[in-house]
Amino acid sequence: MSKASIVAKNYAKALFSVAKKDSAIDKVMEQLDIFKKNFSESFAHELQNPVISRPDLVEIMAEITKKFSFDATVSNFLLTLAYNKRLALFLEVYQEFVSLVKIQKNILSAEVIFASKADKSQIDQIRLAIEKKYSGKTVEITEKLDEKILGGFQVKINSNIIDLSLKTQLSSLKQELVNDL
Repeated sequence: MSKASIVAKNYAKALFSVAKKDSAIDKVMEQLDIFKKNFSESFAHELQNPVISRPDLVEIMAEITKKFSFDATVSNFLLTLAYNKRLALFLEVYQEFVSLVKIQKNILSAEVIFASKADKSQIDQIRLAIEKKYSGKTVEITEKLDEKILGGFQVKINSNIIDLSLKTQLSSLKQELVNDL
């Protein structure tokens, strides 16, 4: 996940603050998911066309929010993005909002990279190990495949990487053998 710009973070924090105050975090998240599924970068690019006036852009977004029956919080937020010509930042804002929701709900995201498809018991063992280390957190695991690691697995949690891949172990062994000569 890329680092969100300061502007995107500020928009996400503002939306999160309103959603939290209104006890509507889940509803806002659900509606943002719907918008995200129907949002494309080409759409955002088209809306940045300087020929489209600010009032027209807001009107287009108002029609979209009406079509999806978004509540006032999400509608006003998307209209604000449109008015400020910041719709191109939506995906960054969305990612940052998701991060804030996960922090609020005490969810820890972990990416586990395997060389081949892992079975459920392997994932469960890794989840238990992570939950043991990060007690009190609900662990959400995303699986990814990367044949380059040859075997074993890697776990990425925030900026930490636990590398138990065969590729790394072979590389370490090779380095030890070279150093011993």
